[in-house]
Formats: sequence, C-alpha cells, structure tokens
Amino acid sequence: MNKLNLSSLEELLRFPGVLSEELIPDASVLSCGCLTSEAIFRSSGVPFCYNCQKEGVDIISEVRPLRDLYNIIQQLNVQLIGPPQNANYGDRRRSSSKRSGGVFEDSQPAPETMDLISLFYKFAKEEENLAEPLKLQTDHSIVKPIEIKRHSQELRKLHHFQSVNVHVPSTNSISPRQRSAEKASFLNSTPEVMNSLLLESNLLKSLSEEKEYNFSKCFPFHRKLTTFPTQQVKFNLASMTQIPFKSGSMIKKNTRFTGSDIHTYVDLQLDIEVTRFVLINEKRWELYEYTVPLNDSSAESRPQMICCGKLSGEYGENMNELNPANNDTTVTGEIIIKNEFNHNNSDQVASSQESDIKKKLQLWDFLFCQLSSDYLVISGTKGIMRVINLKRNLSYGLGQPIYTYITNFPIRCISMAPNNSLVACGITARERLSGKEQPFVILHRLILGQNQKLASVDPITITIPYRDPIKLINFNPSSTHLVCCTVWESRYLVIKLRSNELSDNYRRPRLIWSDLSIKSQRRHSELEGVAAADAQDQLMMGHEGITDLQFGSRYSNTVIITSCSLKSRPPLVIRLDGPLIDSNRTQSVAVSDTYSIQNSMNSVEEEDFSSVNSAEVILKLSEVGSSAHRTALSPRGDGIVFVNKDGSIYLVSTPNLNSSALTSTNKRVVVLLGEVANAERFTEAASIKFSADGSKIFTVDRKGTFSVFDFTKGVPGEDVDVVKCKLINV
Repeated sequence: MNKLNLSSLEELLRFPGVLSEELIPDASVLSCGCLTSEAIFRSSGVPFCYNCQKEGVDIISEVRPLRDLYNIIQQLNVQLIGPPQNANYGDRRRSSSKRSGGVFEDSQPAPETMDLISLFYKFAKEEENLAEPLKLQTDHSIVKPIEIKRHSQELRKLHHFQSVNVHVPSTNSISPRQRSAEKASFLNSTPEVMNSLLLESNLLKSLSEEKEYNFSKCFPFHRKLTTFPTQQVKFNLASMTQIPFKSGSMIKKNTRFTGSDIHTYVDLQLDIEVTRFVLINEKRWELYEYTVPLNDSSAESRPQMICCGKLSGEYGENMNELNPANNDTTVTGEIIIKNEFNHNNSDQVASSQESDIKKKLQLWDFLFCQLSSDYLVISGTKGIMRVINLKRNLSYGLGQPIYTYITNFPIRCISMAPNNSLVACGITARERLSGKEQPFVILHRLILGQNQKLASVDPITITIPYRDPIKLINFNPSSTHLVCCTVWESRYLVIKLRSNELSDNYRRPRLIWSDLSIKSQRRHSELEGVAAADAQDQLMMGHEGITDLQFGSRYSNTVIITSCSLKSRPPLVIRLDGPLIDSNRTQSVAVSDTYSIQNSMNSVEEEDFSSVNSAEVILKLSEVGSSAHRTALSPRGDGIVFVNKDGSIYLVSTPNLNSSALTSTNKRVVVLLGEVANAERFTEAASIKFSADGSKIFTVDRKGTFSVFDFTKGVPGEDVDVVKCKLINV
C-alpha cells in the first residue's frame, strides 16, 4: 500500500467536530449518533457533543473496527517510512536533489517511496521555492544552495509536546469546550508518537548535507579518532625530596574507576549536541559534559567536569569546593524510603531511624551507576541506591541527592528508564523459613510536583518466578517493558509493566517471555552436580556468562545479548515472535478508570496481544568473539558496536537490522574500530554509546579516557585525520 491510499484511510479517523490534526485512536459513538474521541469527551467533563451541539449525551459503546484500523495504520506508517539506508545514500541524495523545470540539469522523476532523509530535503526545497517564487521565475541559470530552515513544522509540533502548558490558538470559531478538547488531544497523545517525533527531530536537527555526505563516504570503514584524558598525571614533590628513586613515589598513578556510563541527546533550544558521562569509584563520582554545536561542524571542544560528589552526599563543581552534606531531609527535600520486606511494603523513614540511616550512608561503597538526561542513579553496598539531580533548575542544586532507597538485601543491578520517570533495581531476598533466595525487581516511580520538584516516590515490588538471582536489567525505548537476565542459567526475561500506553498503572506487571540464551541438554548440570568441570568453569573469572543485554531499536522486537565465556558463545541478536512491544494498543476503558483497566488486563484478548509466541536467533556475530563486555545500537538501525574484554572495539554494519527479513545469511561488515582500556570484569568495562543522530561513537574507560569516533569530520584521502579501520569481515 502506498502513501496515497493510506491517506484515504487516515481520513476515516478524523471526526467532524473534533478539531485535532492527529488521528483518533479511541473511537466511540455517542447517544446522539455522532462519533467522537473517548479521551477528549471524558476530559471535557461536560456531556456535550461537538458535532451536533446536543447536550446531555453520553458514550454508548466503543467502535472496535475503527480502533483496530488505527493500529493497522500505525504499523503501515512504520513500514512505509523506515530508517535511511546509508550504504547507497550518496546515489539517492544526488538523484533526489535533481528538480524538473529547468532549474537542475538531467532531471529524473522522484521515486515513489523515499526515506526520511529524502523526504526532509524534498520538503525543505518546496518551502524554499514557495518563499521565493519570483526569483526562480526570473533567473533559472543561477543555482544557489538551499538554506534548510531549523524551525520546521515537525520541530514546532515537538515543542508543543515537550511543553507543559499546551498552547491552542483562540479564535472566534473555536468554543471553550472545543479548546479544552484540543488540549486534551495533545496531552493524551501516545508516548509512541512523542518518541518518534523526538527521534526524527534529533536526526533532522543535527544532519546537514555536508555531514551526511561525509558519513556516506566513511561509515563504517573510515573514522576520525579524538581522545580526551580526564585524569592527569600528578607529581608528588614531597616524596621526591625523601626517596626520589622509590618506585611510585614521584608520580601519582591515575585513578582507577570501577564504573561508568554515557548518555547523549540533542538540545533543541540551544542547538547543541550534549554528551554526558559519569565515572565512579568506591567513594566518589564525577560527571563530565561534552557539547558540540549543531550548526558548526568544525567546532572543537573538550569535556568539562560540571559536578561531582561523595558517598556521604556532599556535592559541588569540584572536589575542593563541595557543599557539606545536610542530613536534614526537611531542609534538603530528599526523600528517603527504607524497605524492610516485613509486610511487603515500603514506608518513609521515621524520625527515630534517621540516626541509624545517617551512619549507614557514611559506610557504604559505590558499585553501579546509570545516567539519563535528568538523573544519575548510583547503587552500592549495604542495599543503598541514590538518585541525584542533574537538571539545572531552582528546585535542587546540580548534583544534589533527591531520593535514597535503603533495603536489607543486596542490590545487584539498576536501570533508568528513557522517560526519566522510572528506576528499576534487582535485589535478592532470602525467605525466613526455608532460607531460599528469591529475586525481586523494585520499580521506583518518580512523581514530580510543582517546579519539576520530586514530590513522591512509589516503589512497586515485582516477584520473579525463578530462584536464580537477577544479574542485569534494562528498559525498552518506550519505557513499557523490562528485559533482565539471571546469573547461573543465563535466562533472559521480558516483563510488561502496564497494560496501556496511556495508563499510569504499574501495579499489574506481567511476564510475557522467558527463555535460555544458550540452550543445552545439560543446562541444569551445575545445579545437579552432574558435570564437575562445567561447575568449575562457571566460577572462573573468564566465564562471566551474560555481560550485557538490551532491547533493539524501536518496532524491531529484538534483544541483543553479549557473553564472556571460555566456550564459543558470540553475541546474539534474538527476534521475539509476537506483537510489537513498542506499539500502542488503546484499551476500551477510560484512562482515569483504574478499576476498569485492571479488569481489562484479565481478558483473553489482552493475553493474546501481550504474549510472545517464540524467539529465534537471527544473527550470531562470531567475528566479534566470545568475550564481549558491552554493546550499543545505532539509532539509525545500521550498526552495532561491541567492546571486548581486551579493550577491542568492533563495529558491525548491518544495513537491514530493522527489517523483518533479516537473517544470519545477510551480508554484514565487521571492522576493528579502535581500542580502549581492558577490564578484568564486565562491570569495569568501558562504556560505549552512539550519538543521538548515529554519526559518532563515544567511549569512556576505567582510566577516565573519553574517546570520540567521528564519521562526519572529513572524506578519506582529503583529510589526514580520517584513517581506515582494520577490516575483519567484508
């Protein structure tokens, strides 16, 4: 189906009287016989029909065929407008830039289906032609470069989504009820649409014709490498005067960090690409920021430390000027919750327990960290997890702790959701009577109040139906599902957190898939004691099992798993056979009716929609080896990067990664991108991340060295800094 036929179907989801440019996902029929949006009708609070102006009406029933039609259109849009194919971008860019009418020579008809980049240039040229029609008619011999306008319709639309107060133009023809309905339509837009707009806007904002041309010439064979050491070597002058030739007395060694993480995004208001990375050891943390202007490709900058802190809660711009830790929660506004698991609930700390908690916060050590655009999450020993503010506002200081969670059991892993409102941590408790271990996932819902200040936190306990402890945990791009793995069996689980994208009810999570990453007839030999050799291998440092797992790109239904094993276990890309986990399926109940939402989750139809039927391995990357520690996926969907135990960085170019026809026989290119510091365990491995537009790769290792692998800085043969990568497989 082409875009023209799809547009005719979309008109069926735009009802008279409902002034909204978006399609109506929750079609319902009123008692007057008119069609309307259920969310808009209920948000208005007045029984009034916007079409026939009749009062005292009510919703009779939902229109299930129209609601199903909305889901079908959303899936067809994803198939028609897919990610750009970078392998032959240069030919498409040159063919799509030719225009008929004598303005460009050798004009060719535009193809029927165009990717995102081609559509962007097409609309930009049409907008330029409409702005200067007279100039094009009088002089056809002069061809000038097109200035791509920054504030396009998509960016203005995204600004409305990100704003808290949605602005609706007030005209004489729009009534107050219709104006409120228009606001509700914007506010109730699905996170799926908002995230899609955000990704496309990041790509369109940061791309230029020169950068994209360089990317098509370089990726994945050529790149420019820039490194920035954050920890400088220091001389100890006092030791030099005493024993000048003693080993290690003259030069102070670099600090070795035990954990790191990277997060990158595009700031649309400042027109900059922001990359933040955090480094932690047992007692302190340091946060750095690396910014690059979007409109100046030749600009160079260095990462700067913006804040740091210690385990006691002290924070500041540098270690020499830290704000003293104020343990009075009434002054700082920090929320502290202690979970004893006595009655399976969590309560805020009473005043009698504050003295014990203050002593505990002075003795714990940092273990793991996760970074997002708004928060830094750090977990450590003694069952403590802390959330630190990274937003520059008046409510909190930059680097100030705002939430602390304390439990009696060890926290094994943490993860921060992309929507900045959910934090997940995996713990392993022990039953009192039997003494057996029981893993749990604690989902912390961060609820903001006025001035974007943290008002409350709602911890939700999710019980895992296995005895094997949880090792790693991650969210999907739309923050609706969790994927986690276990320690001994190398089992991965997929958990659906809520029944509806528009619902905020996380009290009924469901396990929709569970499987073993490595299937073997003797997978239980370690527990049964049948094979002693295999049991010894499990305890060796060289056999770490699963080292990283995460969801693939949006709408791909894939999971990427890396392992570090003495056996031949390369990284895997697994496709889940079932409904799209990132899609939105509107329920037949009101969003505000929590009771009805819970009842609808028990229906057979919901079970069929949510469950995963099977899983298959579609890629087995044996070229990378069996000792991978970290992985990252390009937002373009054209590449995966891996960090090995020895510090080698492998880039796998897979142009059809988002395609449902991807199999192990598809052609892929594997190159050795570079090297970072090695790591004995996967928790100390270098962090790696693609940029928001997929044109760069950022890494930071345990020595504090920040590296940028750029594919848009030049053309091979013209720029001496653009060098060729070592080919592994072509």
